[in-house]
Amino acid sequence: MTRVSATEFKNNIGTYSDAAMTEPVIITSHQRDRLVLMSADEYRRLTGLRDGITDDDKERISRGLERHRNTIIELANR
Repeated sequence: MTRVSATEFKNNIGTYSDAAMTEPVIITSHQRDRLVLMSADEYRRLTGLRDGITDDDKERISRGLERHRNTIIELANR
């Protein structure tokens, strides 16, 4: 598993996005694990979501993304 600082991730987002297609990438802040970047397929496997995403699934995903939005923006701006 790859571990990278938020600054390194921000500066090389393409590299780490590509890496996340094959293994999770842990993004750290102040030497603490903060986020995990993974492929959409792996996310679906872990959450049990399938190709037929229901409206309830979409709403749940949307709420989760919004909950983490500020953290992602904050890390990107560091």
